[in-house]
Amino acid sequence: MANWSGWWEQLGYGRQKMQDLVLEVDPIGMVTGEGEDCIGPFTFCGRFRLDGSVSLVKQYLGRHRVYYEGANSGEGIIGMWHIPAFGRGKFALRPGAENSAQRDQIERLVAVASHECLQPRQPQHNFMLR
Repeated sequence: MANWSGWWEQLGYGRQKMQDLVLEVDPIGMVTGEGEDCIGPFTFCGRFRLDGSVSLVKQYLGRHRVYYEGANSGEGIIGMWHIPAFGRGKFALRPGAENSAQRDQIERLVAVASHECLQPRQPQHNFMLR
């Protein structure tokens, strides 16, 4: 897993930073990861596609899901998140500066088969809920 940085925006919350964000992008474009933000701890899963689009599902532990749709900019992912019948906003995710290999990998991803993230994995570390 590699360190990433990220944020999301929502009316009333402003821009919120994702903390302790780690993501793994495998050679065929599958994404898994975890982190925490002002809402709580979460997991990520999803995929990169050949056309540069990215679909991710952010699952807050014991809470709701957030759907992320974005584009691979070659340096990270930018796009829009949404919660059905609730809201939407902008987001950005970027591999950490120390992860040049991860950045190189997202620039050359190949097509992947369809995959649904219905059962997010549990994070590998313990979170302290506030």
